Amino acid sequence: MITELVCTAVAVGLYLNTLDADFCYDDSRAIKTNQDLLPETPWTNILYDDFWGTLLTHSGSHKSFRPLCTLSFRLNYTLHGLRPWGYHLLNLVLHALVTGLFTAFSRPLLGGGLWSLLAGLLFASHAVHTEAVAGVVGRADVGAALFFLLSLLCYMRHCGLRRDPHGTLQSGSVGSCWGWMLGSLWCAAASMLWKEQGVTVLAVSAVYDLFVFQRLRFRQALLLLLGKANITKPAVNGSCMVD
Repeated sequence: MITELVCTAVAVGLYLNTLDADFCYDDSRAIKTNQDLLPETPWTNILYDDFWGTLLTHSGSHKSFRPLCTLSFRLNYTLHGLRPWGYHLLNLVLHALVTGLFTAFSRPLLGGGLWSLLAGLLFASHAVHTEAVAGVVGRADVGAALFFLLSLLCYMRHCGLRRDPHGTLQSGSVGSCWGWMLGSLWCAAASMLWKEQGVTVLAVSAVYDLFVFQRLRFRQALLLLLGKANITKPAVNGSCMVD
């Protein structure tokens, strides 16, 4: 827990200066001139318009359907109007949460300790995140990443409850097991509604199941998907033997 808090604090410290920033570039179109943010506009319009406030069926629409992100902009507009600090504050909070979740996700994969700390610090400080955090419209990426990681963590928990070390379903864990699966699907849908690419978490979860939880090799997984192999005997730690 301390590792996650340290990495989150670093993420906040690195981007505190963005609170004094103004709107820039695409922020103007997504926020300043977006009619879907105005209180007099029915909030249901976000279900019919693209990210920039253009009707999805319009020939000039960007076709980017991100209602949860637009809804967060609308919330900011309700609270702060067009004062940019509130928009940047929410971006900063989201980045901090994503950093904490990424650090927690890296713990079981890297064994915790120094390696998960280094992974979290690298994620918090990597320059590739600058535009997503400092630019208000980058919230689509940060929000999608938040629910992407939540979905993946829920799926990891589902896998952990699905089988005990002997490969059998744990007694009394059926409801909890599939509850985590449902949570993973809900978070995947939320990630997709923040930004379309969030749907890729479903593929990442499948890769985790096959190569991390089941510990299959690539050739074994390929044969299994082609129906040319059968899982014959679950082994320790949820791995499987493939004929």
